[in-house]
Amino acid sequence: MPFKPPAGVDSGLLRLEPLDPLNADRIQVDNFDPEAYAQYLVGTMPRQWRGALSTKNAPRSIVAELNINRLVAIGQRLDLFGVLTLGGQSVPVQANINAKSDQMEMLLLGDKLPVGLEPGGEFQGLEMLKLSSWEGPRLTSAGAILELAPVANSAPAPAVRGLW
Repeated sequence: MPFKPPAGVDSGLLRLEPLDPLNADRIQVDNFDPEAYAQYLVGTMPRQWRGALSTKNAPRSIVAELNINRLVAIGQRLDLFGVLTLGGQSVPVQANINAKSDQMEMLLLGDKLPVGLEPGGEFQGLEMLKLSSWEGPRLTSAGAILELAPVANSAPAPAVRGLW
């Protein structure tokens, strides 16, 4: 027996409209170019970042500093090489950043890692370098949060000249 809607009910969901695939008003186009944005970030991303590392085992946060030595765009991804200093101890890092989603994965490339971080773990972030969490190699590894912000340029701003 075919479906019959109850009397007096007029729902737009019950009416089927034919979909014209060539109707430009219904088509949404994503005009964001992640590869061009990755190239833009290579030229504009700050090379120095500072912040803090908060670990679950330490009562206070630890000063963190990231210096980016090399930044290369590979398609929509950024390949980052630099040095992360945590509490005065430096370790080389490599990170991959997705320009479309702002997701970041940062590997620490040393055997002697600072402040109880273990080899085999990584920082994962959803806001590029701004906020990331430590994913240790074991389920019992202590977690940590790395918060970084770009260092403001210390050069003075150019003087504003009047037009008259």
